[in-house]
Amino acid sequence: MKKVSIWMYTLVQPIASFLLKIVYQPKIINKQIIPKEDRVILAGNHKMMLDPVLVSCGTRRLIHFLAKDIFFTGIRGFFMKRAGTLPVHSGKIHKDSFKSAIDILNQDKVVGIFPEGTRNYTQKQLLPFKRGAVTLAQETGSKIIPFAIYGRYLPFHGLRIEFGKPIDVVNMELKEANQLLEDEVRKLLVKAEKEKAGKK
Repeated sequence: MKKVSIWMYTLVQPIASFLLKIVYQPKIINKQIIPKEDRVILAGNHKMMLDPVLVSCGTRRLIHFLAKDIFFTGIRGFFMKRAGTLPVHSGKIHKDSFKSAIDILNQDKVVGIFPEGTRNYTQKQLLPFKRGAVTLAQETGSKIIPFAIYGRYLPFHGLRIEFGKPIDVVNMELKEANQLLEDEVRKLLVKAEKEKAGKK
């Protein structure tokens, strides 16, 4: 396996996380669910570029986020290549397109993925989930921890992230597994909406 550079993540993540916590004061729920060791996939919804930093606030472990290979060019690519980010071949779900992520998980590390495949700019709660997260889980025997990011991306406006209970999809049909993951993320979003409504 080609060595994955992480020095940018190690340098920038603590600073970015600290600033995010000061400015947005996010509520982080159930972060203790993320294991201190062993392989795991973190998978959830995606609204803004800040989301990877927000997810990383939930654990001291380094998270190797997945991103489309088309983003690995220019200045952005320079940083991503040095922040432990793993490229995924756009439009493909074959395991070969996830080779780097599979290698990382087989080393008992953490991979972060946004199954919607892109940021959700619509009014829909979720975009249809692509099957990358469950494919990785089945290829590596990893459990998936679903998460949901909820709230307005404005300072002091109740931004929150909640991690759900790990799910095991290894022995499930791919379509069924993907639907389960999407349902679990949706449940977390619905819970957040109800709690917000209850405070009004």
